[in-house]
Amino acid sequence: MATSPMQDTDDFVVQLLRENHRLRKENERLAAIESSIESSLWWRLHPRRHLRRITTALRRSAPVPLPAPTPEAPRPPPARDNLRSRFRREVVERGAFGRDWFTENVSSWEPMMKELDGRGARALEIGSFEGLSACYVLWRLPDSQVTCVDTFEGSAEHIAGQHLPDSGLETAFDANVALVDASRVRKLVGDSKRVLVDLLAERARFDFVYVDGSHLALDVLADAALSWRLLATGGFLVFDDYRFADLGDDRLLRPGPAIDSFLVLVEGKYELVASGGQFALRKSAA
Repeated sequence: MATSPMQDTDDFVVQLLRENHRLRKENERLAAIESSIESSLWWRLHPRRHLRRITTALRRSAPVPLPAPTPEAPRPPPARDNLRSRFRREVVERGAFGRDWFTENVSSWEPMMKELDGRGARALEIGSFEGLSACYVLWRLPDSQVTCVDTFEGSAEHIAGQHLPDSGLETAFDANVALVDASRVRKLVGDSKRVLVDLLAERARFDFVYVDGSHLALDVLADAALSWRLLATGGFLVFDDYRFADLGDDRLLRPGPAIDSFLVLVEGKYELVASGGQFALRKSAA
């Protein structure tokens, strides 16, 4: 029997409603299953679920990345302060020094000072005058001990040239070394030929000896011979005023000939460190 178009429409609507109802029931059933799974112990312990939780937490706590900093242009290294300038600023300009006969030697002394640095060096100075070179050793080698030998009466050329301080050499010396560290200074007042013999009797030994006392050749030769015996093997011996000739051309009135004679005597037992206005040796054998 044929059906009318109206009846066909009604049948379609009924089928649609039934299908819609079936789907709704199916969704409810699946939701119930999902809820049952999520509430089960198996689901709570499942590693994938824990991994998802950790990943989510990390995403939430991760800091917002900052833009990379713009690299700064490289800065030039600070200029290395000149040792001589620093010493003059920190000591000489604050002290009671009438004349500066020493600081021109700072650069030639530096290789020796570097080697003695940090070793608790024992230094001997023959002829200290106002203490300028002693101050430098104390300042450059903060762990050094310095023995200073001088009559503090001045030599003939000092008196003639009126280079002595009004307060007296010994007073000026004491004030100047106090600017650095007088506690590391042993001051021995007297003629070096006698004082050095006393030091030998004490079995004293030094790592650095500076001969800058009398300019008379025989005095220089005596100071050199005694200093050599006081100098430890490997130590440095420095002579000042090699070209000094203020007292005349007589060989006995100049240090140079005495230094030359001494170098002949110890030939093969030293290494030359510096030459010129000053001579510096390293003692290589006793």
